[in-house]
Amino acid sequence: MFRSPALVAIAALLTTASAALAQDALPRRGSFGIGGQPSPEGGLAISIVAPDGAAAKAGMRPGDRLIGVDGQRATDSDVLLQRLRRSPAGVPVKLTVIRDGQEQELTAVPPALASEQVEGSVVTYTSVQTADGTRLRVILTEPQTIKASGGRAPAFFFIQGMPCASLDRPTVPEAADTQIVHAMAKAGYVTVRVDKSGLGDSLGPPCEDIDFATELTGYSTTLSFLKSLPTVDPDRVYLFGHSMGGIMAPYLALHSPVRGIVVFGTGMKTWLEYSMENVRRQLALAGADEAAITDAVLRTSRLFGPVLIDKQLPGEVFSRHPDLRPEDDDQIDDQRIYGRHARFYHQLQDRNLSAAWQTVSASVLAIYGQYDWVTTKADHDLIARIVSARPGVIAESLTLPKCDHGFTLHESEADSFREMGQGRFDQSLPAAVLAWIERVEAKTRPESKPADPPADQPADQPAENKPAAAAPAAPAPARAGLPTSPIAWTRLTTDPYRGKQDDIHFINPNVGWYVNGAGRLYRTTDGGATWTKLIDQPGSFFRCVGFVDQNRGLIGSIGAGYYPEGTDPTPLFLTTDGGKTLTPVARPVADGQPVVGLCAIEIVRIPSVDKGNLGERVRIVAAGRVGGPAVLITSDDLGQTWKRIKLPESAQAAFDVHFFDDRHGILASATSANVADSSALILTTDDGGETWREAYRSARPFELTWKIAFPTRQVGYVTLQSYNPDTSADERYVLKTTDGGATWSELPLVTDQSVRQFGVAFVDENTGWVGAMPGGFHTTDGGRTWMRADFGNAVNKIRVVRDGDRAHLYAIGVNLSKLTLPNARAQAPAR
Repeated sequence: MFRSPALVAIAALLTTASAALAQDALPRRGSFGIGGQPSPEGGLAISIVAPDGAAAKAGMRPGDRLIGVDGQRATDSDVLLQRLRRSPAGVPVKLTVIRDGQEQELTAVPPALASEQVEGSVVTYTSVQTADGTRLRVILTEPQTIKASGGRAPAFFFIQGMPCASLDRPTVPEAADTQIVHAMAKAGYVTVRVDKSGLGDSLGPPCEDIDFATELTGYSTTLSFLKSLPTVDPDRVYLFGHSMGGIMAPYLALHSPVRGIVVFGTGMKTWLEYSMENVRRQLALAGADEAAITDAVLRTSRLFGPVLIDKQLPGEVFSRHPDLRPEDDDQIDDQRIYGRHARFYHQLQDRNLSAAWQTVSASVLAIYGQYDWVTTKADHDLIARIVSARPGVIAESLTLPKCDHGFTLHESEADSFREMGQGRFDQSLPAAVLAWIERVEAKTRPESKPADPPADQPADQPAENKPAAAAPAAPAPARAGLPTSPIAWTRLTTDPYRGKQDDIHFINPNVGWYVNGAGRLYRTTDGGATWTKLIDQPGSFFRCVGFVDQNRGLIGSIGAGYYPEGTDPTPLFLTTDGGKTLTPVARPVADGQPVVGLCAIEIVRIPSVDKGNLGERVRIVAAGRVGGPAVLITSDDLGQTWKRIKLPESAQAAFDVHFFDDRHGILASATSANVADSSALILTTDDGGETWREAYRSARPFELTWKIAFPTRQVGYVTLQSYNPDTSADERYVLKTTDGGATWSELPLVTDQSVRQFGVAFVDENTGWVGAMPGGFHTTDGGRTWMRADFGNAVNKIRVVRDGDRAHLYAIGVNLSKLTLPNARAQAPAR
């Protein structure tokens, strides 16, 4: 959150760290021990010089003006600070200063800064690497007793607010956020904090220049890392989001479920609403009259409207309306507002926080300080009210007397307004958090009544076909005993969605689309960092998507009569403008039966020779549907006309299809549209579908196939689903072929009746992932052994996009996650 720019001056205190750790790839930085403010004359006006610090030893004094680092001059103080932050320990740095009007050059050798110490905990400075390769500093504390015993503890993830300030402050243990974390560590929790890009030891672009999605990715990567630790119970993770961190928190929980979320001093409104409200509230506290307040609100709306709604930069607005440029405000420039780039706010403005909180399955505590003049109590009450509508959770709001936005106590709101964060730390805060967590823990203990299953738990069988079965229980011990994959996926920022989203498709590493059952089609042009909603067509249950190029693509629908929300009977749509508009495709009819719905679309690129030139032709194949009837259709004219392929009587439902060329193909099917009577079925063809051979049929009831993955021409995998209500029927399998689909073997996946498999993808013969409900799985030895994979719930489709030796994987289910593998050279092509 922010204070009105005319009402606050923020001092810049530089305390970067040093001394590289042997166990971590990210070195720490040097510490200079100086602090200051931007100088009107340019550079950094030094006001603080720590005794015995590197700068003091070099001869720097308060009153000096820093204008250069290692010969690189700058008038922008932020640029100078960035250069200092990137200076490693033990390496001499030349500092150019102006003193008494004379230029001087000083040489400082920054020493190592001491690490944090927490009584009863082991403190480790480690790091995580995001999908784009940025390495971020992580400060981890683990209880000594847990480390010694090999046990697991609950975890606490502190997520800071909006300012670009490092959390790595070992010399300032009295800092309020540090006290919160240390209190949780002393209570027996594993704790974690992560520095944003460009802060402290973290690499990457300056924090001031990153956007909302990039910051969120750093947090989601850290959450995945936290859950993977052997000292952490992944089912007992709690988030604490302060201010902007409270806005980030529900999106993190959508990426990877947690048991509880605590937010403090956060908001619920769109950023434009909040900005208007905040200007009015803070100017009133400053004593401005009503006319001046309204004038400021009007001016703010004229600036923020184009910036937030039309996605302009402040400089673009100033060029048309120079009167809006603040005369005495250094917190709004041509690109940044309150220390963050306008792109950050562009993305923030489009967030529907109410929808995010409606989808979160965690318990929530919303804490408001009585003298917090940056946010409102009403927003915290609203968060609790929204979450309390979900069964089986504890959702509360709490007001701490005399506490302000900075966790400190004051005698009045006016005192806080003058000295926010400078009062005495409110010791009741960690006590309140621990008391609330104990209530949540008590509710989830075995002797307590179990919570209702989450509303976003997907289901792929219509009510009339489903066997009567109890709601899935918690993961069985066999699943809980699996190791956790060390590979961390990154949660991508997408619109919240309650159920299982079904398909995603990329034509290159940057351009892709995804669809869901709400009739929505989204497109990205930056590898999933941002998404644009192109189609919002309620009633059309979009199930699958495939694009030939940037303009031409097909979207398949489940059709009508299967899901209640699927009322549109159109099974297939064609787009020729990249998804901006959709045109219904005439339904193919064979033997008097029209296509009802589709579950899979595949773009098959077939080598061809035209007038002596080697090229390719495209065949589009589509199959469906879950619940029957089974159909397979093909098009050789880019989706304009379609041919229906006759399937054998044994195929009563179809879920996925894979063709190596125009003749050799695999169909994932089932012997009955009624799951209670079904066996999983795999069919193969060697003549383009004229004839089919049964390659696999399961011997157990209540089973279906689901998705297909062929990393090479010979090695392939198919997920196998079981809906058996018998709790003793708890073995789960993945099917594997090593002879191109001719024969298949069953690979044990896990012993857990609650697991249902969905998507599957492999980057080579041995390394792959299986999406499931709940959670997912990862193997590095071709399915002989499996690990837990944290890339979201009910991942239905995993796409692999090649970029040279790199492989980008996109996993879509309730959420959307991405993984980039830098050295994943493709083996023999799968087609």
